[in-house]
Amino acid sequence: MPMFRNAVDIDIWPVSKLMDAVSSNPSGSNKVTIPEFQRRLVWSQSTRKGLIDSIKRGYPFGSILIYEDIARGHAVGDGKRHYNLIDGLQRTQALKSYVEYQNGYFTRADLDDEFVDAVAAQLEKRTDEYKDRIRQTVVDWVKGKNSYDAEEGWLTGNLVEALIEKVLRYPADSSLFRDLYFDLNRNEELTKVLGRFLDAVSGEVKLVLDAKIPVLIYSGPSSELPTVFELLNSKGTVLSRYEIYAARWIDVRQQIMNTDVIDVIWKKYETLEDEGFTLDVSEEAPDEASRRNRPYTLFDYLFGLGQHLADKFPRLFKPVKDDRPSSVGFNLVTACMGLRLQDMADLPDEIGALPWADLERCLLESTRFIDNILKPVLSTPQYGRKLGPIYHSEMMIISMIATAFQVKYGKRDLSENDDWRVDRRKLKQNLSMFYLYEILHDDWRGSGDSKLHDAVRSLRYVDGAPPTEQRWKQVLDDWYYDSQINLVHTKDAKRHIRDSRPEYLLLKYIFVNRLAKAKSYHVEHILPVSLLQSRMVEGDEWHINTIGNLALLAQAGELRHNVQTFDVLLQDKRRRGEISAEEQTRQLREYERQLLCPARSLPDSLTENSFDTFLMERFDRLKREFLKVWRDHIPDEPQP
Repeated sequence: MPMFRNAVDIDIWPVSKLMDAVSSNPSGSNKVTIPEFQRRLVWSQSTRKGLIDSIKRGYPFGSILIYEDIARGHAVGDGKRHYNLIDGLQRTQALKSYVEYQNGYFTRADLDDEFVDAVAAQLEKRTDEYKDRIRQTVVDWVKGKNSYDAEEGWLTGNLVEALIEKVLRYPADSSLFRDLYFDLNRNEELTKVLGRFLDAVSGEVKLVLDAKIPVLIYSGPSSELPTVFELLNSKGTVLSRYEIYAARWIDVRQQIMNTDVIDVIWKKYETLEDEGFTLDVSEEAPDEASRRNRPYTLFDYLFGLGQHLADKFPRLFKPVKDDRPSSVGFNLVTACMGLRLQDMADLPDEIGALPWADLERCLLESTRFIDNILKPVLSTPQYGRKLGPIYHSEMMIISMIATAFQVKYGKRDLSENDDWRVDRRKLKQNLSMFYLYEILHDDWRGSGDSKLHDAVRSLRYVDGAPPTEQRWKQVLDDWYYDSQINLVHTKDAKRHIRDSRPEYLLLKYIFVNRLAKAKSYHVEHILPVSLLQSRMVEGDEWHINTIGNLALLAQAGELRHNVQTFDVLLQDKRRRGEISAEEQTRQLREYERQLLCPARSLPDSLTENSFDTFLMERFDRLKREFLKVWRDHIPDEPQP
């Protein structure tokens, strides 16, 4: 590795100079922009405040590393010295946030007891209750100001008004308010206490602006900047494990054809721009056309691709924030290219000269193929929700997509493999059952990195034998006793369990044909919650929401929020003369079919023991019904 001597100079800048330099239109002679490989803003408000407090106390707080971009300065020709911010983005953003919104950093901890006691004495309200009101009123008043200028209301008289209204609680339009305001403003001791406080708070801003920052100016080769950045950030704030590639892959670039992916990438950039920073990429690509035509790094591409996949396939992937690297794009491409996740750094070599647009087409087709297979059980959401929950882990669904990719495409040239049609039939026939099996069997507990590689390498969804009937019976029984037996609820139990629990997934498989035409489904209890709770005494724990007591219905009708079982509901209607005996029998048979529960299995006398017996019997019925579905397998698409 070549050595570069004397590549760093040291300068001292006041905070005010740095703040001007990072602004979009600096008034001084320096302009600092953010390079493309910089990471997102991750410091919390408390961390930022900790930095500001350290500066106010005169503590050292670290340096800033910048790189002077002489070539850019010559090209722009604005007479300014142009720099890239290489290290210190989090500290710079904390300082910028404070300078632009100083009042927002003020908290109750910034008020000492001596000040509060002095104000309370002058108001003649010395109790703890009034002191707490004073503290909260002053904090709210300070945070409500846009600046520390008198023209903006930073005056003792304005603070006196707040104390009268919020502490003494006199209405602002009352004569008592006006009289008290006049008296307190003539109280020299109070105005002196408040004046010292206002001066001290506003003086802290000048203290921060005048604070000196060691600025390291790197003058080595620009090609070494990503390496310098990576080394400096290896022990800093813990970020996503994928963000290390922002610098490492800076020279791995192609043009992106998918405008949706480009838009996602620029949303990430805009998060920094919203904080008032100037980005190199924004200056290089100031308009829509240049943004469409510029080459992007592999990091940015996989970042945008992951977000795009999450937006396009909400049944498969969870949404993520605009500026946060989604792991989906990184993990999926790595798995599809046959690498272990721990070898992701080798991805540029593995992709080689493959056009990203062609690779993306194959990735999307593989993802769409898996999405269509699972659509019958994942597409119908619970009533009142736009989308169904995600039952699987990210690694599990990526293993299925990567399997489809590898059996269809040759990873060297993306040509279609000769055996694809045969393998395609196997996947369509077996995958949906593998999906349920692995969730109930909890095969993907933990991170799943090694499991992902093993699943894709072995092609188990293609070549592996799907679970047999005997194996399904064992897995269902094990799952029931491991999870359902612990789903006990007290007298105050919630009406439903969380909709992402596997109970609902298994029920979707069982009720899939009944829900084929439904836009959503209702979750109903065979034995209503209110009925069960009426039989419970304090301290009882019943299995109210266990799968044996649940059914999915396209239309809930009279069963929605019913307080009696369906057979009693019909008996009451017959007794009131609302239906005939024949209609009662017909509706009873229809309810039994919809709920998969014969009326004869309902407990005659509801006790904890009879309820448990009912649950076991109905679960056996649900198992038998599931095995019918298993023999036929899930249809490819819901019927229109």
